[in-house]
Amino acid sequence: MKNILKPYLIASVSAAAVLFSGCADAQSSDQAPSLSQTEAQAVAQVATQKSVATPMMQPNWDILAEGSHIRFTAQQEGADFTGAFAEFTGDIAFDPDAPEAGSVSISIPLSGVDAGSKDRNSTLPAKVWFSTKAFPTAVFTSDQISRDGQGYLAKGSLTLKGKSAPVALPFTLEVDGDRAVMNGTVTIDRTIWDVGSSPWDTDEWVSRSVTLDIKVTAKRR
Repeated sequence: MKNILKPYLIASVSAAAVLFSGCADAQSSDQAPSLSQTEAQAVAQVATQKSVATPMMQPNWDILAEGSHIRFTAQQEGADFTGAFAEFTGDIAFDPDAPEAGSVSISIPLSGVDAGSKDRNSTLPAKVWFSTKAFPTAVFTSDQISRDGQGYLAKGSLTLKGKSAPVALPFTLEVDGDRAVMNGTVTIDRTIWDVGSSPWDTDEWVSRSVTLDIKVTAKRR
């Protein structure tokens, strides 16, 4: 909501500043002619039109748990394994026709991770991996969203285990009425966020590369 209201507030303040400065200039200069009532009304009308036209409306979307997931794939001793996070929440303001004005923030509780085995599930919360007691949540926040071929590209920062690093997520989007489905895949290096510190920071036992498979189903508010 703040992302949507902010342009309106800026435009309204700017319009007020234009009118105030025009009156101040007329009073401060004896030679400057004062605006007639008709001219003043015209200025006010232009300022009002600008305040209405400037903001780019962004639809808000609510994430639907059903039909959404964040999964990951990595290797342990050369064999693939897949895991997932039980839940995630987020704020999405996005218009497919104006992606540059959009923004996304996703929060992932790390305690809900399921890595496909009891051993991995009991190990991941430890300090050497996610350190969930100290850092219970991972957060992705977009800095820029743009068109990318037939899809889109969201550039932003992933904050995990107290460290932030850039991530560029290519994604596709299908919109059907008030429903939208986003699909994206990106491969990251877990060691950038110190996930799996020494002696687990090599590919010997667990691959450094982790592929994220992200699907978000959302409903327009």
